[in-house]
Amino acid sequence: MKAIMGLEIHVHLLTDSKFFCRCPTDYENKEPNENTCPICCGFPGSKPKANKKVIDCTIMVAKALNCKINPQMFFSRKSYFYPDMPKNFQITQYEIPLATKGYLEITNKKIGITRVHMEEDPAKLFHIGGDILSAKYILADYNRAGIPLIEIVTDPDFRTTKEVREFLTKISSILEHLEVYDSSKEAALRVDANVSLEGGERVEIKNITGFKNVEKGLNYEMVRQESVRRMGMEVQRETRHFNAETRTTASLRKKEFEEDYGYIFEPDLTRIEISDKWLKEIDKKMPELPDQRIERLVKDYGVTRYQARVVVYTDKALADFFEECCKIYKKPVDIIKWIVTDLLKSLNWNKVTIRKSKVKPKTFIELLKLIDTGKITARLGKEVIKDYVVTGKSPKEIVEKKGLTLIDEDKLIKSVKEVIKKNSQAVEDYKKGKKKAMEYLIGQVLRKIKARADPNKIRRLIEKLV
Repeated sequence: MKAIMGLEIHVHLLTDSKFFCRCPTDYENKEPNENTCPICCGFPGSKPKANKKVIDCTIMVAKALNCKINPQMFFSRKSYFYPDMPKNFQITQYEIPLATKGYLEITNKKIGITRVHMEEDPAKLFHIGGDILSAKYILADYNRAGIPLIEIVTDPDFRTTKEVREFLTKISSILEHLEVYDSSKEAALRVDANVSLEGGERVEIKNITGFKNVEKGLNYEMVRQESVRRMGMEVQRETRHFNAETRTTASLRKKEFEEDYGYIFEPDLTRIEISDKWLKEIDKKMPELPDQRIERLVKDYGVTRYQARVVVYTDKALADFFEECCKIYKKPVDIIKWIVTDLLKSLNWNKVTIRKSKVKPKTFIELLKLIDTGKITARLGKEVIKDYVVTGKSPKEIVEKKGLTLIDEDKLIKSVKEVIKKNSQAVEDYKKGKKKAMEYLIGQVLRKIKARADPNKIRRLIEKLV
């Protein structure tokens, strides 16, 4: 059965203060309810005032997503009764959002953007003694209440979870290049995913964090809905919760319809005009976007499109790191090869991003120079990089401390002779034309000398000595 999927993506914007008050947005490691005031706690009589930087950031996102920006907009009250919003409504946009009718291209396809609008984040809830379905009671921390969010709503254009993953990766990269969000922060990007099987009701999976979890949640839900229909039952329109541990979804509540929220105009905030002058000022601030950057990296540095896509879409900071390295060392092809293969592999193994790691352009280039000048082999470089990523120490220091400098000529010849003498059968097999025998002999030499020589040099010595 054909699946039909759409996304609602909620993004925390990088601003110093909240959307409608002056409370700071840096709530991590703060005491509960420390960054609060009468406005974000919804006290009677408190009056919100819109943060212009939030609107500026949202306009930039809308432009990057090829949206039509409305010349006028206003805010609305979305009414619902839940402890994460003490005033019992959320300030959002509904009737006239900031932007509509955009698109983003992924591989061989355009994904439509229905709307981009702004709203305030609710409080963070802690479910004590269980999960969202079984907790004994709930605690609310209003430090997060009022943090500015943008919501990017897509058309139901996705047919596979692979498309969803590619779209989310690209959206994240665009937001990073616009410098409007930080992917490393808690709950910086959350997804509500809508999915139905052709002809069936739509189900919403609420508040998924992590692109892998979005995929897992959608895959599970498609299987569940297909099973329900095979049993002759109808899929119910509802909101479900994704459990990352069990990789399953569970029913939260019957899905509300838009009219259930009782949207009304927010009387405490004025209608806002987005003038041509304002838009032109934003145009001047627009940075290079990911696709443009990929084209430039290919053109200016001679790297492959695949390599450029990896460094750009993995993390803006990784692409920045690559370009900083190129300023120090004029071998971009070698630099990106080591980044895409060994550096990324080691960073992923240690579950750390380039921005959180101890890796620096100067010391990373020091490692490549050790290889280029013949101080160590590329094979040893792959080992050194593991310690380097963990410690951040100078590669020269690591090489000296571990005694990894290349073995001298006499010792190498001696080691080759000992391996030849000890492995007479492999030598005979090599002489009979068996190529694997040579690889075996090279491996034995490398093991004996702890890989402190060039395998090609060892090969030439074996050929000469046998």
